[in-house]
Amino acid sequence: MQPFILKRLDHTLLTVLMLVLALFSGQINALQYGSGIEDTEWKLSGSIFECRFEQVLPDYGNGVFYHQAGEDIVFQLETRKNLMKEGRAGVSITPAPWHPSKKSEHLGYANLIDDLPNLELDSERSNQFLHALLEGKQPVITRRTYYDESKFIKIHLSAIHFNNFYGKYLKCVDQLLPMNFSQVARSKIYFGGGKEGLSPEDEEMLDRVIFYMNNDPRVFALYIDGHSDNRGRRYDNRQLSKRRAEAVERYFIKKGINPEMVTLRFHGQRYPIATNNTSSGRAKNRRVTIRLEQREDMAIPAELQFVLPEGS
Repeated sequence: MQPFILKRLDHTLLTVLMLVLALFSGQINALQYGSGIEDTEWKLSGSIFECRFEQVLPDYGNGVFYHQAGEDIVFQLETRKNLMKEGRAGVSITPAPWHPSKKSEHLGYANLIDDLPNLELDSERSNQFLHALLEGKQPVITRRTYYDESKFIKIHLSAIHFNNFYGKYLKCVDQLLPMNFSQVARSKIYFGGGKEGLSPEDEEMLDRVIFYMNNDPRVFALYIDGHSDNRGRRYDNRQLSKRRAEAVERYFIKKGINPEMVTLRFHGQRYPIATNNTSSGRAKNRRVTIRLEQREDMAIPAELQFVLPEGS
C-alpha cells in the first residue's frame, strides 16, 4: 500500500477516534436527571386558590406547573440541592424517545437562581411545555454545574402517564376563583371634585373585593381610608373624605360584610400621593383606599381544597 493511502487511513481513523472520544466525554459530562418509564410520578394538589401539577425528579427535585387563581400557568423548577450555576439556563423541547430523528426545539433561556423556585418560565413557554408533554415530547432545562465549568446538568420531564393526569389538572383549574388575594388586597376608588357618591364602575370593582372576601376565610380585616385634595378649607376636606369612606363602608355592609371586620379612617388632605398643583394630581388625591388583611398562617379548610370527583 502506498504511503499517501496509509496517511489518509491514519487521518480518517484519528478523526473517528476523536469523534468517539468527544461523544463519550459529552456523556460523562452531562449529568442527567429525570424519570423513566417505570418511575415517572405525577402529583396533583390544589384548592380554589391554586393548582400544583408536578413531576418528581428523582434525586433532584420537582418540575411544577403552578396555576394561581386569576393568573396564567407557570412552570417552576424546585430543588433543595441545586447543582446548577446561577445564570441563564437553556430551555428546550426534545423529541419523544421513540422519535429520536426529529429535531429539538430551542425556546431560549430563563434565569436560574439559588432560591425556590430556582427557575420560573413565562406563561407562553409554560404552555409550550404542557403541549409538548401532550405530544409525548420532553421539556428540558440545561445549565452548567456551579462546581465545574466542563460539566452540565440536563433535567427532563417525562410524558409517561401525563395524559391521564392532565384531565384531572383541568378539573382543578375549573374550580379556581377568578382572582387571587394580591389582585384585590389593595384597591382605590377615585372621586370628582366635591363628589362622594359611587359610580356603577366603582360598585363593580367593590363587588370583586366582596366576592373574594366571601370565599376566603383567611381574610379577617378590611381597612377603608378616605382622602381629599387641598381645594377648600381643611376641615371641610376632612369631612368630605369621611363621607367618601362612609359611602364605601355602607356598600360593603349592605352586601353582607360583617361590620366588625371594618376599620374606617378619614384623613382629608393630609396624605397626598400626587401634587395638588395640577388637576391630574388632585384627581389622584381624591380617593378612598381599600386594604384587606389575611391570616397567612391559617390552613385552608378542607371544603375549599381540590378533591377529584369519584370515578376520576
